[in-house]
Amino acid sequence: MTRVADFPYLVALLNPYLPDATGTSRAETARLLLEHVTNGQIHDYSDASINSFVDKGLSRSAARSILGYIDKSKAQLSEYLSEIGDDQLTLIANQLKKDGLSRDVYRGTVPTFLEKCLVINLKDIADRKNKRKQKKPTDKISEQVEVLSKTVSDKEFSTVFNEIAVEKVPTVLNQNAIHAFILKPELFPFSYKKLEKIVMLNITNYAVARGVERNEVTGFKVGQLLRNYAKSGIPQNLLGEVLTYVFLEHVEDAKKLYTRAEISNYSKTINSEGIYLRNSEGILQLILGASQLNDNLQDAINSLISKLKTFRNNKSDELIISTDLIDESILDAQYSNEDSKKILQVLIPEENNVDEIASYGLFIGYRFKPNENLDNYNSKEAKSICKQTVKDDLKQVISQLSKEIQSNKWQKSSFYVYMLPFMSAEKDGDRIMSNIIGGYDYGGTK
Repeated sequence: MTRVADFPYLVALLNPYLPDATGTSRAETARLLLEHVTNGQIHDYSDASINSFVDKGLSRSAARSILGYIDKSKAQLSEYLSEIGDDQLTLIANQLKKDGLSRDVYRGTVPTFLEKCLVINLKDIADRKNKRKQKKPTDKISEQVEVLSKTVSDKEFSTVFNEIAVEKVPTVLNQNAIHAFILKPELFPFSYKKLEKIVMLNITNYAVARGVERNEVTGFKVGQLLRNYAKSGIPQNLLGEVLTYVFLEHVEDAKKLYTRAEISNYSKTINSEGIYLRNSEGILQLILGASQLNDNLQDAINSLISKLKTFRNNKSDELIISTDLIDESILDAQYSNEDSKKILQVLIPEENNVDEIASYGLFIGYRFKPNENLDNYNSKEAKSICKQTVKDDLKQVISQLSKEIQSNKWQKSSFYVYMLPFMSAEKDGDRIMSNIIGGYDYGGTK
């Protein structure tokens, strides 16, 4: 009977022969194969994930990540396998013939043949499961969509924000986008009246758990919750956190699981400002939210990068699967027992289309600095200058963020970024939130 050259088969076939193996562990063989086929770019998987790959094969999300790192112009794995001794390559060739995988393979063609087998297996895993997903979505995914409806009130979004441009981060290998917005009517100095209104409409949705009925929560209670949250010293900018929520749910259709503000009521906290779930072309993504309001655009980006470095998944030497970042106790406290189980069930990577790498949703508020004195131009000309200024700011963000992502080896994460200029991001952010929830002693550090 002809064998299938899947990942477990290749691991078993090569286990005794890899040139830099220190032992005979199949887990070590699996790690070495993944390291060399991606030229060392893939993050180290946990022992549990590696053992699962060895026993059951690669998951779809792992296969997609690995394929993203394979340099099609360079035979990375075959060059590595060519270092195996001639006698061992002959043994491997004989085993491949015995298993019915090829009658023509010989020791000189073994490295190229095995690399081809692995790439075919990776593509088969990704393509086969995607097709099945398209034909018939699983019941678990349907349940997830039903449980996690959109919570944002965004009917007036288009009356508040004008999207000037959308670009991609060149170093990011997964889905990504940087959206540059400006407040309508695109004239400086900006009017915050409509911005305050959309924040007011969403303050309860942002600060209160899904499982709580809105008629049970008064505006006073929400205001008190957020004032206490601000005084705790945990948030750096409340407005940025709320706008991250608004943009993620409206632009990306990423559903809120829970925010840091709402769980503060349970004396809990998390690294990110919120955790969201997004259906990305049939792949579920866990998105971690972060924001920064800073009058200096470069400093705003630097501060965001510093925040991301503190996230648990980025401080670990091993890969932390995105779903491991979910606190089950928070879901149990905020959802019904039935809904909590449905959400947890749909987030099992081995059973569903879940991206094992965490994604990020970032909001950047910064000070608007046009190069021209806009008082010297009519309204049409001033609007044009404002829009061009935002486009120039976007180029700066792309350049700086791209370098930071590559430097920190976050290329396989998805990034969804939203830019918005203010007259003074730091002062205006505090003033707007104070107008909405009442005065508070701001506890954050810019």
